Amino acid sequence: MSVYKDKRTNSWCYKFVYKGVQYHRCFKGATKDEVIGFECVAKSELRKSNYDIASDNHNYTLSQIIAEYKEFRANNYARPEEFDYVIDKFYSLIGNKIAEQITLADLEKYRSYRKGKVKNSTINREMDNIKRVFSLAFENKRIRFNPCSELKKLKIENPNKRFLTKDEEEKLLKVANPTMKVMIILALNTGMRVGEILNLKWEHIFFKLNYLVALNPKNGKPRKILLNKTLKAELENLPKISEYVFSNPITKTKYKNIKKTFSRTVERAGIPHITFHELRHTTASRLNEKGVDILTIKEILDHADLKTTQQYTHTPRKNILDAVNILETY
Repeated sequence: MSVYKDKRTNSWCYKFVYKGVQYHRCFKGATKDEVIGFECVAKSELRKSNYDIASDNHNYTLSQIIAEYKEFRANNYARPEEFDYVIDKFYSLIGNKIAEQITLADLEKYRSYRKGKVKNSTINREMDNIKRVFSLAFENKRIRFNPCSELKKLKIENPNKRFLTKDEEEKLLKVANPTMKVMIILALNTGMRVGEILNLKWEHIFFKLNYLVALNPKNGKPRKILLNKTLKAELENLPKISEYVFSNPITKTKYKNIKKTFSRTVERAGIPHITFHELRHTTASRLNEKGVDILTIKEILDHADLKTTQQYTHTPRKNILDAVNILETY
């Protein structure tokens, strides 16, 4: 994180690198959100001051704008290397061309390479990361136009969303090992991401205050999650093997991946295939069916965009009928 708290002065500070130069400043009495704002202003001013120098040079190569993008990610993202494979493969296909000479055809070359190997939704996500390389280059005046501006997303066939029924939940919990059982209960009662669950530490759980703090695996941003009685009891009964809540009892290290373990649990339960991530979808659907408003569901699931929440919610037919009947008495 580029914004942190200095324990010596109890002040929030920012520290980031721009064009090889480190910028560091602390603000006594300012809140974290205020310092994040100060950092954005500082970065904006630095970019503005560089516009007149950059505007005369439009010979930046693809490797140069990729290097700047990776530096930007390293200073602003919790997992900066997450999509390096996409950018590196794009570079190997296109070569070290002048960035301004890259066209829509070059972008389509990458998409053609990926078609048939992965789903259209995956290709769209990968292209979003390539777009960010050129968006940053355009913002920094490395290029005068963005070749990605005319690139349209591939069509996605949206399959029916898979939700866990109450009967399936009972079967799943019955055959799950003790640790997996608590993971499932935690996911269904909070909508937490698998990465948040695996990175959860005991120090992040405040039993007396009935809440825990989860860290977003994408940006490291913390969020407060309230504990209901069922979940609190399950967590309190877990043995404390290590600093992590869910740890391997033999190696005493945290679990890094539970995909296979969960898949085998689903098979033993004899229910249709479902992924652990779809437990998060189930949480959204259940809240929706109980009449919780969509903005509250969005906050619980920590979605950045309301459209994402809407994918996992629906209005029950009875609710629609009740709403229409209300009009008769207006």
